[in-house]
Amino acid sequence: MTTKVVSYQDGPRITVAELAKSPTLIPERILSLGDAGFLVDSVLRKGDDAPSGVVLFSESTPLFTDDDPMVLEEFGQIPATSGQMGTRKVVRTVRRALGLRVSKQMIDRNAMRAVMDRIKQVRNTMVRAWEDAFFSAIIANPNVQTLATDAPWNGASTVTHIRKDINSARYLIKTAASDAAGKQKLGFIADTLILSTEIELDFLDSDEVTKPYEGGNVADQNLKFTGKLPKQFLGLDVLVSWRLTVYAPSTAIVMERNTAGFISDERSLEATPMYPEGNGPNGGPTESYRTDTTRQSAIGLDQPKAICLITGVTTGQTFPVSGGTITLTS
Repeated sequence: MTTKVVSYQDGPRITVAELAKSPTLIPERILSLGDAGFLVDSVLRKGDDAPSGVVLFSESTPLFTDDDPMVLEEFGQIPATSGQMGTRKVVRTVRRALGLRVSKQMIDRNAMRAVMDRIKQVRNTMVRAWEDAFFSAIIANPNVQTLATDAPWNGASTVTHIRKDINSARYLIKTAASDAAGKQKLGFIADTLILSTEIELDFLDSDEVTKPYEGGNVADQNLKFTGKLPKQFLGLDVLVSWRLTVYAPSTAIVMERNTAGFISDERSLEATPMYPEGNGPNGGPTESYRTDTTRQSAIGLDQPKAICLITGVTTGQTFPVSGGTITLTS
C-alpha cells in the first residue's frame, strides 16, 4: 500500500542527518521551491545564453523597413532595402548567490524545522533579489512610458479612475511607435497588470473593480466576498509583488509580457551538492555542511515602450491594526 507524501512529516521520517549525508536532497528542495517563484521569469522571455557575460541587443527596433515596396513593370528590378535597427545596448550578467549551512548541532538535535526554514529563506531571498533587479531595470529606463492618475485608487470610490487609468496605459502601449511622428507603430498589446501588495488592498476594495460581480450568477465571486484578486481585469493577467513598493512607490505596471524584455542566463539557477566546510570528520573545523545557490543572469529591456507605469495610485492611507495604525505613504 502506497503512502501519499506531501511534506517531510509524511511517510518515512527524514532526518537532518540523512539530508546532510545525501549531497542532493537539500539542493533539490531549494530548486523545486524556486521553480515557480521568480516573477522575472513570468514576465520576461527567455533570452539567449550569455556565455561571455554580456548580452548585446537593440532597443525599440522598428517593425518596418526604410522603404515601401515599389510598383514594378514587367522585368523591373526588385529593389533591395535595408532594415532598421534600434539603439544598440549592452547588459552584463550579475551573479547573485547564497550559501545554506547545516551544523552538526542541527544534525544531532534533528532540527528539521530549522533546516526547512533556511531552505525557504534562501529561496525567498533569491526570488526577492531578482524581482529587485527587474523593477530597478524598469525604473532606470527613460524610455518606459509613464502616466499619472488624477485620482488615487485609494480615494472615494466615486472619484477613482482605475478603469480609465488602466485603459489609458493600454492605449499608450498599443499606440507606441519607434518614430517621433508616431507612424511606425510597434504593435504591442498589453496583457499584464502588476500591483504592489498595498495597492492590492485598494484594488479589492474599489467599487469600480467589484461592481461587475454584484448580482447575477457571479455574485458568489464578488471580490469583496472572496478577498481574492481576479485572474484577469480588463483582459490583463493580474500579478502582485510586495517589492514593487520598494522601487516604485505608489505605482502600478501595465505591460506586454514576454515582449518588453528578456533574461539571459550565463549560469541558470543551480544549487551545489552538500559539502563539508572544511577538511576533517563531521564537516571540518566548523562542524558544518553547506550548499551554495547561484544564478548569474542579465536583464535587458529591448522594448521598453511595451511597459507603462501608472503613478500616484496610492497616497497616504491608514489601516487599523492591533495596538495602533499603519500609514502607507507614496
